[in-house]
Formats: sequence, structure tokens, C-alpha cells
Amino acid sequence: MKLLLLFIFTFSIFETPTIEKDRDRWKPYYSDTKPQKNAENWFLPFDVSDRKKISNIKVISIFGDHRDSYYKGHIHTAIDINPVKPTTKLIPVYAMANGVVCSVHLGENQKTVVVRHTLKDGKTIFTSYKHLKEVYVSNGQQVDQKTKLARLFTKDESKKYGGDYHHLHLEIRIKFDDYGCASWLTFNNTQLNDRFYNPQVFLKQYVK
Repeated sequence: MKLLLLFIFTFSIFETPTIEKDRDRWKPYYSDTKPQKNAENWFLPFDVSDRKKISNIKVISIFGDHRDSYYKGHIHTAIDINPVKPTTKLIPVYAMANGVVCSVHLGENQKTVVVRHTLKDGKTIFTSYKHLKEVYVSNGQQVDQKTKLARLFTKDESKKYGGDYHHLHLEIRIKFDDYGCASWLTFNNTQLNDRFYNPQVFLKQYVK
């Protein structure tokens, strides 16, 4: 009996969490505020020469890849991007369209800002910006494409965490019912397609 209890205890410690089990932990960071203006005009999230020209960003990692970061085998829910020609060493990140900040996670190398948007047809989507060194906005703040949300890590700053964090992890979300944890707890295509758009497809459709 003791061996059985020890096994159950050990398994519970090392068991990979699920979206359903973990999402309540992140709910307090969410603010259910609606945008005051529709998102009708979309831009790249960087200060580049032309924020409507997709070739001004480089894609480092694609949507849908299986990853070993966070938990082994989770699926990459974003694209990792950087500006092709940064204008400064400290790269700022901007909101992509009109919206409202609905979630700010301030966990070291995983600082994240999520912006809620209302499209012209009334649908709601979310843009999520992760791997931020400094955050300049707060929950409930109305934003537009000129709002500086945060800045990225430099290469030297990212070394502190033993990984490559000097890029923007950009998610386009259909919904935010997980309050953020699906970013690292998505393990199959059903979960992926339930909450996320392919950002490269979204950029081609809206940033023009």
C-alpha cells in the first residue's frame, strides 16, 4: 500500500499539466475589457521602414512545430520573428491594431502582453506578444498601432536564461479561454486549431 501511495505521489509531481488543470492559475491576470475601437487596419509589430511590408520581418521558427521547450513534445503556437533590419539595439514591440490590453504576465524571460481586438465583422481575436524584457502597458489600457507595448531581449540579456529569447513569439488567437497556458500546454492539432491561427497566414491576409 505504501509503495502504491508513493507511486501515485511521484506520478502527480511529474505529471505534465493540462490546459484544463492549469488555466485557473492564470485567470487573475486577465481583464475582461472590450476594445473601444474596431481593428480595421493592421501593422507589423516592429518599428521598421514600412510596417505594411511583410518582408521587413524574418521568421525564425514556424507555427505548428513540435518543441522540447517548456514540456517535451508541445506544439509551437506562434511564429518567432525579428525585424530584418533593426533600427536600434533595444527593439520595441508595438500593438498591431486597435485593441485593449487584456492580460500581462510578468514572469522573467516569459513576460507576455495579450491584446484583445474586435474585427469589423464583430468577431474577437487576440494578439499575444511573448519573450519581452520590459513591458510598458497595463491591463485595461486601450492601444493602437502606435502604442509601444514592450521591448525584446538583447542577445546578451537572453544569455542569462540559457536560451534564445531575443525574438518575438507572436501568437494570433481565436480565443483566450486558457488565459495563456495553452502557449506551452498545446500537444495536438485539435488543441492548436481550437485556439490559434497561423500567424504567417494572418499577416498575409491582414497586413497589406
